[in-house]
Amino acid sequence: MSEHHLETPEFPLESSGEVDGPAYRQAYEIGCGALVIRSTDGGHAVCLKLDRIGKEYVHHYLIVLDPAPEGEMALVYVDPEDKLFDCFATLAFDAGEGIDPAAVPLETGSAFENKDGCFIKLKDDPKAQKMLCYAEPATGLVRIRQERKVQRVHPHWTAKAKIDDEVIELSALLKRFADQL
Repeated sequence: MSEHHLETPEFPLESSGEVDGPAYRQAYEIGCGALVIRSTDGGHAVCLKLDRIGKEYVHHYLIVLDPAPEGEMALVYVDPEDKLFDCFATLAFDAGEGIDPAAVPLETGSAFENKDGCFIKLKDDPKAQKMLCYAEPATGLVRIRQERKVQRVHPHWTAKAKIDDEVIELSALLKRFADQL
């Protein structure tokens, strides 16, 4: 493991350690933009692995996609050494119909477009200095200050899993790996 966790693996990950393909790995071994399954007391959840690149460290986060979170969509901090099940899948993101930003409020959990791309508005980690942050589904990076000059709002976006050339529902991803969790 890197001393500062600055060497974020490229995605898709080709191989890590003794197991090639879907397997449990430490968070720092999984590239941002990967779909992972996190085990919790309440069961298993499909999450998008995100990275926030800091001055000295890469900070690892998740956003829960399935089952859909109750309340506001928020970042979930993950220790770099926490074990996550790497599905070897990427996010198939469909922004859906765009709405004029003057016609609809930009709420937490909504996707939107600006000149820099498409982002999902999230409640930030409670330890962060900012209240909100923005996940970029295309890269798996967490960004700040993206609400300027919003061009379209996508309140009804959807996410699926892409494994090689196959696109499947997130619930099917949980079923596919159920015996390995």
